[in-house]
Amino acid sequence: MSEQALQLTPPSAADGGAALFDWLRVMRDQAPVVQGSNGSWYVFRYADVQRVLSEYADFSSDPTPVSPKAAEVAKGDLAQIDPPVHHHLRRQISRVFTPKMVAGLEPRIREIGTGLLDATGDAGELDLVRQLTHPLPVIVIAELLGVPAEDRPVFRHWADRIIAAKIAGVDDPETYERLRSAIEEMDYYLEGQLEERRARPGDDLLSRMVTSELDGEPITGAEAVNFARLLLIAGHITTTMMLSSSILSFDEFPGAAAQLRADRSLIPGALEEVMRYRPPFTITGRYTTRDVELAGVTIPERSIVIPWLVSANRDERQFADPDVFDIHRSPNAHVAFGKGIHFCIGAPLARLEGRVALELLFDRFSDIRLDREVPLRFHEQNFFGVTSLPVSVKHA
Repeated sequence: MSEQALQLTPPSAADGGAALFDWLRVMRDQAPVVQGSNGSWYVFRYADVQRVLSEYADFSSDPTPVSPKAAEVAKGDLAQIDPPVHHHLRRQISRVFTPKMVAGLEPRIREIGTGLLDATGDAGELDLVRQLTHPLPVIVIAELLGVPAEDRPVFRHWADRIIAAKIAGVDDPETYERLRSAIEEMDYYLEGQLEERRARPGDDLLSRMVTSELDGEPITGAEAVNFARLLLIAGHITTTMMLSSSILSFDEFPGAAAQLRADRSLIPGALEEVMRYRPPFTITGRYTTRDVELAGVTIPERSIVIPWLVSANRDERQFADPDVFDIHRSPNAHVAFGKGIHFCIGAPLARLEGRVALELLFDRFSDIRLDREVPLRFHEQNFFGVTSLPVSVKHA
């Protein structure tokens, strides 16, 4: 098939990804680096995606020179700035958002998850997205930041508005305005919370950020607000999608769930395979700082580059039997959490929430099955997962 005959507009993932995966396979084989119908440059193979994610001098995360609208709503976002500012901010944040601190959250995550499942009572039918996988990370992150319990519903509302706008994209003026408005409202609220912490520090993450210094330099209010927003949005999406995609994967490969029930030590590896097999984010974005040659194709300076994470994770050149869900896969160097300096800073928290949630589900229910009478609704673009997950359960 010639490049001219290729379909350069990606299909929707509304069917669960079948059409998208077929398209990605063709693109990996016949046009691994190509300009899409929207003008962006698509990158499909694992090795090339890794290069785009890792070589920040050529493939910048800062949208400012290329996309002013995107830059306006991403200002100060750790995921969308380059060194040396990125290194400085990440060092500052890593000083307070430590692995030890994250590990210490396990008892509270278990308590929150137990409470959410207790609220379902003895029901034999649940919507796991609405009743567990969506509220769990929002509550955990809100508590981590120190958001008062009475404010968490509006906190969750902001997250939903921002995520919905990001799914739709910022090119549409109305969508862009909704995104900008939600970010402004959330930032105004978080700034107020920071002022309270400066006056009366507590034991939450916002307090640690406003009282911490690295090499004599404090974390600024803007840096703290931007990180809090990133943690809520990216952390919320990752955990929600990972947990619901786990159940979908276990339904598709029922032997996996049986093995995990028999040996809980396999859960961390299974979650890594979920992230490879059904990554929460289908794509990410970079911007060329000069003319760059990639896989024999020259991408011009100031171009938008879209590395397809979901394609890299299914690349036959990297993974044996990539369309098979294998909880024993090792090594499993998926790129769902990114690569290089922008590797997801919240990955340890997402992994912890995922492990605890699966343990709670296996403890409480001896069987979890999709409700075949209710059609699944998948996100159509940017995110890979379901908007709801109706299941029937048997209590243990």
